[in-house]
Amino acid sequence: MLRSVRVCHIMEQSGSRHERRRKVFLGEFRHTMDAKGRIVIPSRFRKELQQGCVVTKGLDNCLQVLTKTNWLNESEKMASLPPTEKTSRQLRRALFSGAIDSKLDSAGRIQIPENLRKYSEIGINDDVTVTGSGPVIEIWSTKVWKKIQNDADKAFANINEVKG
Repeated sequence: MLRSVRVCHIMEQSGSRHERRRKVFLGEFRHTMDAKGRIVIPSRFRKELQQGCVVTKGLDNCLQVLTKTNWLNESEKMASLPPTEKTSRQLRRALFSGAIDSKLDSAGRIQIPENLRKYSEIGINDDVTVTGSGPVIEIWSTKVWKKIQNDADKAFANINEVKG
């Protein structure tokens, strides 16, 4: 049951017997990848990443930035997938092989290695969009993000029911 939204990026959610707090990242921010392959993380997200983070491949060719806690949760889910299923193996390989431990530098930037820049189609000096996407931060090529967001907006405008 949703109880409240504080500031713009922390949401409280009640559990069945006791309350637990979940960090939720919200918003959309435009930046540019610098000549050294670094991207500025929005200031409102930085506190949650002070202990470090993990950057990995996301769906639709974005990059995901996860807190250490969220990374542990996601990696446990991935590790529990059946190794006999080809799709599970491919998913684990993509997630783990593309992942890097990272820390914000003094200017609030993270370094994106070449393999992840290539995967996300973000080049040096390209425009990037950093989005809050619930428990993760996503980094997009702005060109790709505009198309993804346009498609999502059209789909959202035509949703008649939510299954769940």
